[in-house]
Amino acid sequence: MDPPRAASAAGEDGNERVLSYGDVVLLRSDLAILRGRHFLNDRIIAFYLAHLSSAFGANDDDADLLLLPPSIPYLLSNLPDLESVAMVAEPIRLASRRLVFLPVNDNPDASLAEGGSHWTLLVLDATAGASRPRFVHHDSLGVVNVPAARCLAAALRPLLPDAHNGVPLVEGPTPMQVNGHDCGVYVLAVARAICNWWKDRRGQQQEGGTDWFDTVRKEVDAASVRAMRAEMLHLIARLIQEKEDEEKKKNMDREVGKED
Repeated sequence: MDPPRAASAAGEDGNERVLSYGDVVLLRSDLAILRGRHFLNDRIIAFYLAHLSSAFGANDDDADLLLLPPSIPYLLSNLPDLESVAMVAEPIRLASRRLVFLPVNDNPDASLAEGGSHWTLLVLDATAGASRPRFVHHDSLGVVNVPAARCLAAALRPLLPDAHNGVPLVEGPTPMQVNGHDCGVYVLAVARAICNWWKDRRGQQQEGGTDWFDTVRKEVDAASVRAMRAEMLHLIARLIQEKEDEEKKKNMDREVGKED
């Protein structure tokens, strides 16, 4: 069964822009998605991963962390040949990162916008060194998205020339969702937990645990996922208010300039 969506939940003004954040523009209909029991769309996932990038200092070109919006992994999975994949991936320098976050959608039809019925998270993990990377897949429905994750991993393996281990794909521990609409929220909750683990590990001069699995087990469950929708709504409201305050200040400064 397809997950519930919020196509008309926001009414006629659903396409009204409410926030521009980096390269992401959120619409009023996106707020309705977060308020209800709805499947998260690409925009919301891209927005929150951009927020994590900012919060954890991953916006620099040489940052260890790279959190990609859903459109890029999906494109990489559907390109016709290695040359095309290498051309698209070259600017993001996957091989130089320690952790790359790749949202995975099971949409089988690239011509269908907002398609698919399940989100998972694939992580390119090079925290043990560039010669020993691996892919870790987190799926809140068990192994439903394994085929899509394998397809993406296969597209990216040739871009890791220093790997001496074949770059295995392993399934990471993921709490199971208890409904048909929260898979995208689990993706974001797991991504946040991994970022927290990486921050703590860096603070301990790389003496933290060998992986983030225990952190995911501790930080991600049905209750924290339920709370995360409200947390994202509060975050968006705060960012909207900050934008409005900034615009008001600019207008006041312009008025003062005219008086001078």
